[in-house]
Amino acid sequence: MNIFLGYFVWGLILAAPLWWIWWRFNLSRWLPRWALPARSRPVVLPPQLDALVVRGKRRAGTGEARR
Repeated sequence: MNIFLGYFVWGLILAAPLWWIWWRFNLSRWLPRWALPARSRPVVLPPQLDALVVRGKRRAGTGEARR
């Protein structure tokens, strides 16, 4: 367990400055498009779930009205 914790701590010590350098100099612009993370797409709910509250706002649906 001590060996694992030692490697874990050294990994954090090395990863934090490398991440900051990557972020600061925007090195991701040099990567090809296929290596970049995929952009998230909006979730489209089926009409049966139109009455759900999403992010605190009721979305207008095309389903039948509630009684």
